[in-house]
Amino acid sequence: MKSVVYERLRHAQSGRLVQMLCCLILLLGIGFAALPEQASAHATLVSSSPASGAELDQAPERVELTFNERLEDGIFYIKVFDNNKKQVTENKARMNETRTTVSLDLPKLSSGSYLVTYHIISADGHPVEGTYLFAVGQSLSQQPIEASPTMQHLHSHGLSAQIGFVDIMQFISRILYYALMLAFCGWLLWLRFGGFGPETLDALKSWGTQLQRGYLLAFLFFMFTHVFALIGDGGPEALTVIFTQTWIGYVWMVSLLLSLLSFVVLHRSLWLDLLWVGLICLAKSLNGHAAAFEPLKQTLLLDMIHLAAASLWVGGLWMLLVLWRKRKEDGLAFFPRFSGAALASILLLTASGILSTVIFLPDIEYVLETQWGKLLLAKSALVVLVVITAGCLRFVYRKRGERKIGLLLRTDAVLSLLIVAIVGVFTYLTPLPANEPLNWHVMGDKIHMTAQITPNVPGVNEFTVKVWLPEPLGKPKQMILKLHDAKSKDIAPIEVPLEYAEDNSIEDNFGGLKKYTYKASGAYLPYPGYWDIEVRVMDSNDDETVYDKQIRLY
Repeated sequence: MKSVVYERLRHAQSGRLVQMLCCLILLLGIGFAALPEQASAHATLVSSSPASGAELDQAPERVELTFNERLEDGIFYIKVFDNNKKQVTENKARMNETRTTVSLDLPKLSSGSYLVTYHIISADGHPVEGTYLFAVGQSLSQQPIEASPTMQHLHSHGLSAQIGFVDIMQFISRILYYALMLAFCGWLLWLRFGGFGPETLDALKSWGTQLQRGYLLAFLFFMFTHVFALIGDGGPEALTVIFTQTWIGYVWMVSLLLSLLSFVVLHRSLWLDLLWVGLICLAKSLNGHAAAFEPLKQTLLLDMIHLAAASLWVGGLWMLLVLWRKRKEDGLAFFPRFSGAALASILLLTASGILSTVIFLPDIEYVLETQWGKLLLAKSALVVLVVITAGCLRFVYRKRGERKIGLLLRTDAVLSLLIVAIVGVFTYLTPLPANEPLNWHVMGDKIHMTAQITPNVPGVNEFTVKVWLPEPLGKPKQMILKLHDAKSKDIAPIEVPLEYAEDNSIEDNFGGLKKYTYKASGAYLPYPGYWDIEVRVMDSNDDETVYDKQIRLY
């Protein structure tokens, strides 16, 4: 009997596999054609006024934060706290017409240090929060503000050094949601194209119903663990706003509706099943990095192909495992069909993943400089192990080593779970490294120097250079700040036109040294890359001190 099964498998036709792939491409094409033309990119703070670490002579009239792309206008806020942790105003933040700048009008502030904390939702549906300090009429070193636990929270699409219970629950919910979505969508496709007999098909539908219920519960769990991060400190009314005025809320509601409709519309029509899978993939793509990069149609299409291919592989693998345990003869019959589709899926996953990475990253070196990139490399290594395992499976299958097939299938399943776990985490990390304000301080025997660049991004920045010289020497005879593209030696350095600025703030005593402050503002760092910073200080005795430092702008 077994030899007959193997003989039949060797001559199995590939028509259903070709049909399945053609239908898959068709449903992705339908979703691709329905997409709008424009997209917003990953929301990143590009400028703030007052700047982080600013020490102002005059109180600012407002706090103004500008991001690189459009934001959700339903949930956002800016809050400012004084030295006593009291909120300085009950005014509400407002957003400009282009939805790139959020501002908060301030009352007249007295001298002191102030803490700014903000919360917005980026185009990819992730909350972005930040906190920074500025001072009025004094130095920040005079009266450092102590941020309360609620003020200390900072979320910037990265893994924080301290992961709490809520973070763990979010990671678990993402992994469960992603794994069960892929497994159920793939299961549904294989029910249509697996070539099963009526009895086996009924059993697989029954097991698939458990996956269907698990997917719905996982999505509800996912929503519950993430909705409060989107709201932030927006209050109870923000819960309604999330689902009625934000794009991410709309996507969630559509996904929930599709999950509920699956119990009514699935298994009735091939095209309804394919349409449902396509819409689920589209909804997931709209709730991720693919929706935050341009060109939108291409990024979403690549992500949908990626999801559909992953579904075929994950769903088929777990279906094969179930059949191997419950109905081994059916598993043997299903293996060659799954093996061919799994190979096609891995090729699609690899191609779409590489193309998406090229779109997401302006510089491929960023892969080594972000948590997202490092997890991507780990995922790629696991995919290589999957390919090796698949090759071993095909070899053992030809040799009819059933016992080894079961072991290799379990190994493949463990690898798939590890890949899904990594994806569940790294899809919520930004692919792009973050620029941080520069605060470079050098202590010397007779002179101290501090150079600050805020926000330290390509484009317009605030430049501040402070030097402490022995009081008898007086003001520096010359102060020069030069910026040089480290990778383009044929381009002459850019000299930043520093001007002396009165600074009456009282700072730490440096043993008879007097501070002199120079400032400038402008687009003297015009593009990303490696930049050499050179600061030259010449005192009244014509003695020159030179400082050099290299920075990286993303």
